[in-house]
Amino acid sequence: MNLPLVNVFTTPYEAWYTRNATLEEMQKHMEEHGNMVPFVNDGLKARISNHLEAASYMAKNGADNGLEGFIDRHLDNDANYRALRNAMPSKTPAVLYDFQQKYPNYSAVDVDCEINNIGHSLSDGQFLFHGGLWPNPAASEIVLNSPFSTSFCPQVALRNAEWKGKAYDAGQIDLFVLRASNPRTNVFAFRRKGTSMGNEKEVLFASGAKLSLRERTLIRDDYVAAKYGFQNKSIPIYVIKVDIS
Repeated sequence: MNLPLVNVFTTPYEAWYTRNATLEEMQKHMEEHGNMVPFVNDGLKARISNHLEAASYMAKNGADNGLEGFIDRHLDNDANYRALRNAMPSKTPAVLYDFQQKYPNYSAVDVDCEINNIGHSLSDGQFLFHGGLWPNPAASEIVLNSPFSTSFCPQVALRNAEWKGKAYDAGQIDLFVLRASNPRTNVFAFRRKGTSMGNEKEVLFASGAKLSLRERTLIRDDYVAAKYGFQNKSIPIYVIKVDIS
């Protein structure tokens, strides 16, 4: 069964440059809204209306908690997302809970079995994000032999690419913009509320997903990668368009 389509950019996200508010502006905001603000908008920085723009913006800027909050609010209020989550078990199965909490110490066989027993795949055209490295530079198509973690949020995907110095060791980041194309692989959408890992906004694919690399774009070659105990270094970061089935 295909899950409902969730588009977190049905309303575009706007990022603004800000400056310190003047006393007059603070007073006016208090009169109109009942609270004080220390900053005011001072020019539009970016207007993001699709997933590719979001990934490029995140790769360029490195972080934007406003964008992540925007995505959270959309998911909180989106009927399709509620329907998607309602298609999942009301309680996260123990095997999948352990995957999130104990990664990378998990059983791929058990995770695959649980996801496939639930038996839901994405709708064609669903977009998600993943941060890491394209597994095989010599191939434009690969079939994954392990579960594959994705997120509704590009900031989460980028932080996962950096986790425990992975990007530093790899010397490169690929920020995947994934589009479900003729989807056949089953997925599990994790809870966001009442769980310590809800901020991940995670959708987990069972093993066997096919990835097809469509396009690679270098966003910057001076992204700062960090690893504990080592001096920071500059690495390239790419946005790659990938079909997933």
